[in-house]
Amino acid sequence: MKNLNDMIYESDILCLEQLRMDRHCFWVLCSLLRDVGGLSDTRNVTVAEMVAMFLHILAYDEKSRSMRTDYQRSIETISRHFNTVLRAVLKLWRVLLKTPQAISDNCKEERWKCFKVKIN
Repeated sequence: MKNLNDMIYESDILCLEQLRMDRHCFWVLCSLLRDVGGLSDTRNVTVAEMVAMFLHILAYDEKSRSMRTDYQRSIETISRHFNTVLRAVLKLWRVLLKTPQAISDNCKEERWKCFKVKIN
């Protein structure tokens, strides 16, 4: 657990290496998952720890079995928290995805002319 604390509280280098994002982005993601995704601390695991496990699994294509020593949690706990964070991430779609705005036909910008399709 000391490695987790070092990673998310003290070292951007460790955080980048292990989670593929710096500490600022990590904490912004944790806040979004807490506020929008509905993620909350459990009796034994904090949101930060759940998100760190989730990102570590994604970053390294790790299996729950190999992560149990890193996070000192059972395979079942890691799997359950991974799925909980995944469900919370899916709830962020309205925040993360924007609906594209249509380009009007009378648009004069050169960069959009190549996308104009004429149907005869």
